[in-house]
Amino acid sequence: MANSKGPIGRAPEIESALAAITRGANVLIHGRAGIGKSRVLAHLQWLLANDGYRTIWVPAGTTKSLLMLIAQQVHELRGLAIPASLLPPRAVNRARREGTLPWSDLARTMRRLPVAEASEVVAQSLEGGSFVTFIERLEVPPSQADFFALVIDRAQTVAAMDSNNRRVRIQRLLWRFQEQITLRPLSLAHSEAVVRLNLLDGQVRFPDQTTRLRFIRHVARESAGVPAAITGMVAAARQEDQITPAMVRAWTHDAGIRYADMTPIVVLAIVIFGAMRYVGRGFGEVDLYVLAGVLTALLAGVRFFMWRARSRT
Repeated sequence: MANSKGPIGRAPEIESALAAITRGANVLIHGRAGIGKSRVLAHLQWLLANDGYRTIWVPAGTTKSLLMLIAQQVHELRGLAIPASLLPPRAVNRARREGTLPWSDLARTMRRLPVAEASEVVAQSLEGGSFVTFIERLEVPPSQADFFALVIDRAQTVAAMDSNNRRVRIQRLLWRFQEQITLRPLSLAHSEAVVRLNLLDGQVRFPDQTTRLRFIRHVARESAGVPAAITGMVAAARQEDQITPAMVRAWTHDAGIRYADMTPIVVLAIVIFGAMRYVGRGFGEVDLYVLAGVLTALLAGVRFFMWRARSRT
């Protein structure tokens, strides 16, 4: 949950986002998985809601479930604009008597509507309502991208997206964000502060203070500045009776692993083996010519599958 202090180490990004929101811009927050995008979004919503803004939270989900969730929030904040022709006579009469309808009555009508009609109802209800919509995850299929386009066009939007997302299919959404903010890995000092915060519940036990300090430093380094990695390592530590110095040294996380990009090496090797083919052909070295051809083909295949794997991540 967000709090008044906000996520550790994210003050500059939060200030930049608030400045952009204040001037009416749509804001896209992106970064690697686990970097804390949802927490920053939640804190921004908390700040704006406390400042009197009408805010709507949109988590991940199916298009229909998101429609229902947004419709309920809009109704509670402003009132949902459902045409009387779509409501049953009993609901219309109640609306005339009381001036409004409870969400339970409107929910039945919204569930029966096709997605396209329900989307139009939500979009029209957002129009002119001075809402700020927070989309927790912009990694959406094309069908949801169409719906989110309607939302973004009618309400100021703050959204989060993984940096490695395949952006081609949602390109029509991205250009609607005038401000883009990147969440980078936390510094070592901020990472250590996050570890300490996660240890406040006292569920991780240490034989002495020295071991505790070593654990904090080690987890901060192994996390590579990714808050979710810190949370995961501390959660794993809670399962142990006690964290000993030997266990601290063995504590690891995938976030701390550095992967080298082998693409330049593979391309260089293809060039070298291709040149060897011509050398072998020029000097009449059949064996060299054949070997270079086989190696070139193998490396070209490796390069192809590396590209395919990267495009899917």
